[in-house]
Amino acid sequence: MDTDDDGAGMRRAPGLAASSVALVVLLTATWLVVGTSLLEASAAVVSAGRVAFTVAGLAALTAGLSARASSPSASPAAPGSAAPDSVGAVRPYRTREVVLLAATGVTAYTVFSTVAIALAGPVLPTLVLALTPAAVLAGEAALARAVPPARTIAGTALAVAGAVAYVLPRLGGTLGGDVALGAGCALAAMLSMAFYGVFFARLNRGHRGPMAPRILPVFAVGSVPLLAWAAVAVAGGEWIGGATVGLLALLGIGIYVPVYLLQHRIIVVAGASYAALLGLATPPLVGISSALLGLAAVPGPVQVAGVALTVAGMAVVLARGTGGPPGPPRGTARAARRASGR
Repeated sequence: MDTDDDGAGMRRAPGLAASSVALVVLLTATWLVVGTSLLEASAAVVSAGRVAFTVAGLAALTAGLSARASSPSASPAAPGSAAPDSVGAVRPYRTREVVLLAATGVTAYTVFSTVAIALAGPVLPTLVLALTPAAVLAGEAALARAVPPARTIAGTALAVAGAVAYVLPRLGGTLGGDVALGAGCALAAMLSMAFYGVFFARLNRGHRGPMAPRILPVFAVGSVPLLAWAAVAVAGGEWIGGATVGLLALLGIGIYVPVYLLQHRIIVVAGASYAALLGLATPPLVGISSALLGLAAVPGPVQVAGVALTVAGMAVVLARGTGGPPGPPRGTARAARRASGR
Protein backbone atom coordinates (compact mmCIF):
# COMPACT_ATOMS: atom_id res chain seq x y z
CA MET A 1 0.00 0.00 0.00
CA ASP A 2 2.68 2.47 1.02
CA THR A 3 4.91 2.18 -2.02
CA ASP A 4 6.77 4.71 -4.11
CA ASP A 5 4.52 4.48 -7.13
CA ASP A 6 1.13 4.24 -5.48
CA GLY A 7 0.51 7.94 -6.09
CA ALA A 8 0.95 7.49 -9.82
CA GLY A 9 -1.40 4.52 -9.86
CA MET A 10 -4.06 6.38 -7.96
CA ARG A 11 -4.11 9.15 -10.55
CA ARG A 12 -6.03 6.79 -12.78
CA ALA A 13 -9.76 6.92 -12.07
CA PRO A 14 -10.15 3.14 -11.40
CA GLY A 15 -7.27 3.25 -8.90
CA LEU A 16 -8.74 6.28 -7.16
CA ALA A 17 -12.19 4.70 -7.06
CA ALA A 18 -10.85 1.47 -5.52
CA SER A 19 -8.85 3.40 -2.93
CA SER A 20 -11.89 5.53 -2.15
CA VAL A 21 -14.08 2.50 -1.55
CA ALA A 22 -11.41 0.89 0.63
CA LEU A 23 -11.11 4.07 2.69
CA VAL A 24 -14.87 4.34 3.25
CA VAL A 25 -15.06 0.69 4.36
CA LEU A 26 -12.13 1.13 6.75
CA LEU A 27 -13.59 4.36 8.14
CA THR A 28 -16.82 2.49 8.84
CA ALA A 29 -14.83 -0.16 10.70
CA THR A 30 -13.21 2.55 12.84
CA TRP A 31 -16.63 3.80 13.97
CA LEU A 32 -17.80 0.31 14.93
CA VAL A 33 -14.60 -0.63 16.78
CA VAL A 34 -14.35 2.77 18.51
CA GLY A 35 -17.93 2.30 19.70
CA THR A 36 -17.00 -1.06 21.18
CA SER A 37 -13.86 0.41 22.75
CA LEU A 38 -15.84 3.16 24.48
CA LEU A 39 -17.83 0.48 26.28
CA GLU A 40 -14.60 -0.67 27.92
CA ALA A 41 -12.72 2.61 28.54
CA SER A 42 -13.12 6.38 28.72
CA ALA A 43 -12.89 8.68 25.74
CA ALA A 44 -9.49 9.90 26.98
CA VAL A 45 -8.00 6.40 27.09
CA VAL A 46 -9.53 5.34 23.77
CA SER A 47 -8.37 8.52 22.00
CA ALA A 48 -4.83 8.33 23.37
CA GLY A 49 -4.55 4.56 22.99
CA ARG A 50 -5.58 4.34 19.37
CA VAL A 51 -3.29 7.26 18.42
CA ALA A 52 -0.38 5.74 20.38
CA PHE A 53 -0.76 2.39 18.60
CA THR A 54 -1.13 4.21 15.28
CA VAL A 55 2.18 5.97 15.93
CA ALA A 56 3.77 2.60 16.79
CA GLY A 57 2.54 1.11 13.50
CA LEU A 58 3.72 4.09 11.45
CA ALA A 59 7.09 3.99 13.24
CA ALA A 60 7.49 0.29 12.38
CA LEU A 61 6.68 0.98 8.73
CA THR A 62 9.11 3.90 8.61
CA ALA A 63 11.85 1.83 10.23
CA GLY A 64 11.27 -0.92 7.71
CA LEU A 65 11.56 1.53 4.83
CA SER A 66 14.80 2.92 6.26
CA ALA A 67 16.23 -0.55 6.75
CA ARG A 68 15.33 -1.51 3.20
CA ALA A 69 16.95 1.64 1.82
CA SER A 70 20.19 1.07 3.74
CA SER A 71 20.36 -2.68 3.13
CA PRO A 72 23.50 -3.87 1.24
CA SER A 73 21.22 -6.02 -0.92
CA ALA A 74 19.20 -3.01 -2.05
CA SER A 75 19.60 -2.21 -5.74
CA PRO A 76 21.91 0.79 -6.13
CA ALA A 77 20.41 3.84 -7.77
CA ALA A 78 21.68 4.86 -11.17
CA PRO A 79 24.10 7.80 -11.23
CA GLY A 80 22.24 11.08 -10.93
CA SER A 81 18.95 9.38 -9.95
CA ALA A 82 17.13 9.47 -6.66
CA ALA A 83 16.95 6.56 -4.24
CA PRO A 84 13.75 4.51 -4.59
CA ASP A 85 12.18 5.77 -1.36
CA SER A 86 12.85 9.40 -2.25
CA VAL A 87 11.18 9.41 -5.66
CA GLY A 88 8.80 12.35 -5.78
CA ALA A 89 9.63 13.29 -2.19
CA VAL A 90 9.15 16.86 -1.03
CA ARG A 91 11.19 18.89 1.44
CA PRO A 92 11.17 17.92 5.13
CA TYR A 93 8.67 19.69 7.35
CA ARG A 94 9.70 22.71 9.35
CA THR A 95 9.12 22.40 13.09
CA ARG A 96 6.26 24.90 13.11
CA GLU A 97 4.55 23.00 10.27
CA VAL A 98 4.64 19.73 12.21
CA VAL A 99 3.27 21.46 15.30
CA LEU A 100 0.48 23.13 13.33
CA LEU A 101 -0.52 19.91 11.56
CA ALA A 102 -0.42 17.96 14.83
CA ALA A 103 -2.33 20.60 16.77
CA THR A 104 -5.16 20.86 14.23
CA GLY A 105 -5.49 17.41 12.66
CA VAL A 106 -4.74 15.24 15.69
CA THR A 107 -5.06 17.02 19.02
CA ALA A 108 -7.67 19.74 18.41
CA TYR A 109 -9.91 17.58 16.25
CA THR A 110 -9.88 14.71 18.76
CA VAL A 111 -10.46 16.87 21.83
CA PHE A 112 -13.08 19.18 20.32
CA SER A 113 -15.09 16.36 18.72
CA THR A 114 -15.03 14.32 21.94
CA VAL A 115 -16.09 17.27 24.10
CA ALA A 116 -18.79 18.19 21.57
CA ILE A 117 -20.33 14.72 21.87
CA ALA A 118 -20.16 14.89 25.67
CA LEU A 119 -21.89 18.30 25.76
CA ALA A 120 -24.41 18.12 22.92
CA GLY A 121 -24.91 14.41 22.28
CA PRO A 122 -23.59 12.36 19.36
CA VAL A 123 -25.84 13.55 16.53
CA LEU A 124 -25.41 17.34 16.50
CA PRO A 125 -21.58 17.12 16.11
CA THR A 126 -22.09 14.70 13.21
CA LEU A 127 -24.40 17.27 11.61
CA VAL A 128 -21.79 20.03 11.96
CA LEU A 129 -18.95 17.79 10.73
CA ALA A 130 -21.00 17.04 7.61
CA LEU A 131 -20.14 20.57 6.50
CA THR A 132 -16.41 19.75 6.34
CA PRO A 133 -16.25 19.14 2.55
CA ALA A 134 -17.82 22.54 1.90
CA ALA A 135 -15.34 24.26 4.22
CA VAL A 136 -12.40 22.43 2.61
CA LEU A 137 -13.59 23.26 -0.91
CA ALA A 138 -13.87 26.93 0.05
CA GLY A 139 -10.38 26.87 1.57
CA GLU A 140 -8.87 25.26 -1.52
CA ALA A 141 -10.57 27.80 -3.79
CA ALA A 142 -9.32 30.71 -1.68
CA LEU A 143 -5.73 29.44 -1.71
CA ALA A 144 -5.80 28.69 -5.43
CA ARG A 145 -7.59 31.98 -6.18
CA ALA A 146 -9.85 30.08 -8.54
CA VAL A 147 -13.46 28.94 -8.58
CA PRO A 148 -13.79 25.12 -8.43
CA PRO A 149 -15.42 23.37 -11.41
CA ALA A 150 -19.21 23.56 -11.40
CA ARG A 151 -19.44 19.77 -11.30
CA THR A 152 -17.34 19.67 -8.13
CA ILE A 153 -19.45 22.36 -6.45
CA ALA A 154 -22.70 20.63 -7.44
CA GLY A 155 -21.49 17.19 -6.35
CA THR A 156 -20.23 18.49 -3.01
CA ALA A 157 -23.49 20.34 -2.38
CA LEU A 158 -25.51 17.21 -3.16
CA ALA A 159 -23.36 15.03 -0.90
CA VAL A 160 -23.49 17.50 2.01
CA ALA A 161 -27.26 17.90 1.63
CA GLY A 162 -27.65 14.13 1.67
CA ALA A 163 -25.52 13.81 4.81
CA VAL A 164 -27.59 16.49 6.57
CA ALA A 165 -30.84 14.77 5.49
CA TYR A 166 -29.54 11.47 6.88
CA VAL A 167 -28.53 12.93 10.25
CA LEU A 168 -31.48 15.31 10.91
CA PRO A 169 -34.10 12.61 11.68
CA ARG A 170 -31.80 11.25 14.41
CA LEU A 171 -31.49 14.64 16.14
CA GLY A 172 -34.69 14.50 18.18
CA GLY A 173 -34.18 13.47 21.79
CA THR A 174 -30.40 13.12 21.46
CA LEU A 175 -29.27 16.60 22.50
CA GLY A 176 -27.08 16.88 25.57
CA GLY A 177 -27.14 19.43 28.35
CA ASP A 178 -25.18 22.25 26.68
CA VAL A 179 -26.15 22.48 23.03
CA ALA A 180 -24.59 25.89 22.34
CA LEU A 181 -21.15 25.04 23.73
CA GLY A 182 -21.29 21.58 22.18
CA ALA A 183 -22.12 23.05 18.79
CA GLY A 184 -19.21 25.48 19.19
CA CYS A 185 -16.83 22.61 19.94
CA ALA A 186 -18.15 20.68 16.93
CA LEU A 187 -17.58 23.74 14.75
CA ALA A 188 -14.02 24.04 16.09
CA ALA A 189 -13.42 20.34 15.33
CA MET A 190 -14.77 20.77 11.80
CA LEU A 191 -12.64 23.84 11.07
CA SER A 192 -9.55 22.16 12.57
CA MET A 193 -9.90 19.17 10.27
CA ALA A 194 -10.71 21.35 7.25
CA PHE A 195 -7.57 23.42 7.84
CA TYR A 196 -5.49 20.27 8.35
CA GLY A 197 -6.59 18.73 5.07
CA VAL A 198 -5.89 21.85 3.02
CA PHE A 199 -2.56 22.55 4.76
CA PHE A 200 -1.35 18.95 4.46
CA ALA A 201 -2.22 18.86 0.75
CA ARG A 202 -0.33 22.11 0.19
CA LEU A 203 2.80 20.98 2.04
CA ASN A 204 2.89 17.60 0.30
CA ARG A 205 1.92 18.57 -3.25
CA GLY A 206 3.74 16.31 -5.70
CA HIS A 207 4.88 13.79 -3.07
CA ARG A 208 4.99 10.27 -4.53
CA GLY A 209 7.24 8.59 -2.00
CA PRO A 210 6.15 6.54 1.02
CA MET A 211 3.49 8.24 3.12
CA ALA A 212 4.34 6.76 6.53
CA PRO A 213 7.43 8.95 7.08
CA ARG A 214 5.40 12.05 6.15
CA ILE A 215 2.61 11.50 8.69
CA LEU A 216 4.60 9.83 11.52
CA PRO A 217 5.97 13.08 13.03
CA VAL A 218 2.53 14.69 12.84
CA PHE A 219 0.82 11.92 14.80
CA ALA A 220 3.74 11.51 17.20
CA VAL A 221 3.59 15.18 18.22
CA GLY A 222 -0.21 15.21 18.24
CA SER A 223 -0.35 12.20 20.54
CA VAL A 224 1.52 13.95 23.39
CA PRO A 225 -1.44 16.02 24.71
CA LEU A 226 -3.75 13.01 24.26
CA LEU A 227 -1.43 10.79 26.30
CA ALA A 228 -1.38 13.45 29.03
CA TRP A 229 -5.20 13.45 28.95
CA ALA A 230 -5.26 9.68 29.36
CA ALA A 231 -2.66 9.85 32.15
CA VAL A 232 -4.96 12.14 34.11
CA ALA A 233 -7.81 9.63 33.69
CA VAL A 234 -5.62 6.73 34.85
CA ALA A 235 -4.33 8.78 37.79
CA GLY A 236 -7.96 9.38 38.71
CA GLY A 237 -8.48 5.65 39.14
CA GLU A 238 -9.43 4.33 35.69
CA TRP A 239 -8.35 0.74 35.14
CA ILE A 240 -7.13 -0.42 31.71
CA GLY A 241 -7.46 -4.17 31.22
CA GLY A 242 -5.64 -6.43 28.79
CA ALA A 243 -8.73 -6.79 26.58
CA THR A 244 -8.93 -3.02 26.23
CA VAL A 245 -5.27 -2.79 25.28
CA GLY A 246 -5.73 -5.53 22.68
CA LEU A 247 -8.77 -3.79 21.20
CA LEU A 248 -6.90 -0.47 21.02
CA ALA A 249 -3.95 -2.20 19.35
CA LEU A 250 -6.30 -3.67 16.74
CA LEU A 251 -7.89 -0.26 16.26
CA GLY A 252 -4.62 1.67 15.99
CA ILE A 253 -2.40 -0.73 14.07
CA GLY A 254 -4.88 -2.88 12.19
CA ILE A 255 -7.37 -0.21 11.11
CA TYR A 256 -6.13 3.34 11.62
CA VAL A 257 -2.70 2.81 10.06
CA PRO A 258 -4.13 1.73 6.67
CA VAL A 259 -6.87 4.38 7.02
CA TYR A 260 -4.35 7.19 7.46
CA LEU A 261 -2.05 5.91 4.72
CA LEU A 262 -4.95 5.79 2.25
CA GLN A 263 -6.52 9.02 3.45
CA HIS A 264 -3.36 11.09 3.21
CA ARG A 265 -2.42 9.60 -0.16
CA ILE A 266 -5.86 10.56 -1.47
CA ILE A 267 -5.45 14.07 -0.04
CA VAL A 268 -2.19 14.49 -1.96
CA VAL A 269 -3.40 12.92 -5.20
CA ALA A 270 -7.03 14.05 -5.42
CA GLY A 271 -7.18 17.01 -3.08
CA ALA A 272 -8.43 17.64 0.44
CA SER A 273 -12.02 18.38 -0.63
CA TYR A 274 -12.32 15.00 -2.36
CA ALA A 275 -10.94 13.19 0.70
CA ALA A 276 -13.33 15.08 2.98
CA LEU A 277 -16.23 14.15 0.70
CA LEU A 278 -15.52 10.46 1.22
CA GLY A 279 -16.08 10.87 4.95
CA LEU A 280 -19.75 11.68 4.30
CA ALA A 281 -20.37 8.08 3.23
CA THR A 282 -19.34 6.74 6.63
CA PRO A 283 -22.32 7.67 8.89
CA PRO A 284 -24.93 6.14 6.52
CA LEU A 285 -22.81 3.02 6.09
CA VAL A 286 -22.43 2.71 9.87
CA GLY A 287 -26.19 3.16 10.28
CA ILE A 288 -27.00 0.51 7.67
CA SER A 289 -24.42 -1.91 9.13
CA SER A 290 -25.82 -1.36 12.63
CA ALA A 291 -29.35 -2.02 11.37
CA LEU A 292 -28.26 -5.24 9.65
CA LEU A 293 -26.57 -6.37 12.88
CA GLY A 294 -29.67 -5.53 14.90
CA LEU A 295 -27.89 -2.77 16.83
CA ALA A 296 -30.03 0.12 15.56
CA ALA A 297 -33.33 0.87 13.85
CA VAL A 298 -33.65 0.57 10.09
CA PRO A 299 -33.14 3.98 8.38
CA GLY A 300 -36.40 5.74 7.49
CA PRO A 301 -37.46 7.12 4.09
CA VAL A 302 -35.83 10.53 4.66
CA GLN A 303 -32.57 8.86 5.64
CA VAL A 304 -32.68 6.56 2.61
CA ALA A 305 -33.19 9.61 0.41
CA GLY A 306 -30.24 11.27 2.16
CA VAL A 307 -28.03 8.28 1.45
CA ALA A 308 -29.07 8.39 -2.22
CA LEU A 309 -28.20 12.10 -2.41
CA THR A 310 -24.80 11.52 -0.81
CA VAL A 311 -23.99 8.67 -3.19
CA ALA A 312 -25.14 10.75 -6.18
CA GLY A 313 -23.00 13.70 -5.13
CA MET A 314 -19.93 11.53 -4.64
CA ALA A 315 -20.54 9.89 -8.03
CA VAL A 316 -20.68 13.31 -9.69
CA VAL A 317 -17.32 14.30 -8.21
CA LEU A 318 -15.72 10.92 -8.91
CA ALA A 319 -16.97 10.89 -12.52
CA ARG A 320 -15.12 14.13 -13.09
CA GLY A 321 -11.85 12.34 -12.27
CA THR A 322 -9.04 14.08 -10.49
CA GLY A 323 -6.43 16.51 -11.56
CA GLY A 324 -4.90 16.55 -8.13
CA PRO A 325 -5.09 19.24 -5.49
CA PRO A 326 -5.26 22.92 -6.46
CA GLY A 327 -2.08 24.39 -7.83
CA PRO A 328 -0.29 27.51 -6.64
CA PRO A 329 -1.90 30.94 -6.99
CA ARG A 330 -2.13 32.39 -10.46
CA GLY A 331 1.07 33.91 -11.72
CA THR A 332 3.35 31.79 -9.52
CA ALA A 333 4.45 29.46 -12.32
CA ARG A 334 5.00 32.39 -14.70
CA ALA A 335 7.12 34.21 -12.11
CA ALA A 336 9.19 31.07 -11.54
CA ARG A 337 9.88 30.76 -15.29
CA ARG A 338 10.97 34.38 -15.49
CA ALA A 339 13.27 33.91 -12.52
CA SER A 340 14.93 30.93 -14.19
CA GLY A 341 15.42 32.84 -17.45
CA ARG A 342 12.98 30.69 -19.47
